[in-house]
Amino acid sequence: MKNKLLIAACALAFATSCNKATNTAIPTANNANTTETADQQSTAMSKSSGRPFKGSLSYSINTSLGLPCNCGPLATVGDFEGTGTVTHMGLLKAKNKTCVAPIIISGNYVGNQVTVQCASFVAANGDEIYCNIPSYNLMFTANGTATGTLEAEFTGGTGRFRNATGSFTGTMTVPLSNPGLAVLSNINGTINY
Repeated sequence: MKNKLLIAACALAFATSCNKATNTAIPTANNANTTETADQQSTAMSKSSGRPFKGSLSYSINTSLGLPCNCGPLATVGDFEGTGTVTHMGLLKAKNKTCVAPIIISGNYVGNQVTVQCASFVAANGDEIYCNIPSYNLMFTANGTATGTLEAEFTGGTGRFRNATGSFTGTMTVPLSNPGLAVLSNINGTINY
């Protein structure tokens, strides 16, 4: 169970602003209502003429980072450091603190709700992009991984990214055999700076 909690923690996430999702009831053909979560700013940003933001990163736990964010009542998985390549930044580093809460369905531990704190991307010259990543689910799969889709928004930064805005989605995958590792792939979004 500890490994599975760590796996959820590996679900490092990046980029998103401090906007709250809104729930909207959508009528269906048979008059049933379903609830759809939509981030209003993300929707607006996706319609803007931002520059493409694409790439992938690999993460691992780094106990020496000492990020100051607090997980509150959630379990702290740890601080993660990543490397990868993303458009407009080239080869970069990333860091965040991952917090989790178990997802229990019918008495079975099936995944973790992941919350990411202190998320940022760091370019080779030291310029940073700050990110806000709302909670997302990392579900255990039959192939020995935990997988989920995260949404993130840029909330400024330093240097040329001081006023960065935009958003992206990505796929987080954590091997259950080594939850101290994670891969953020299929990064797809836009950035304005």
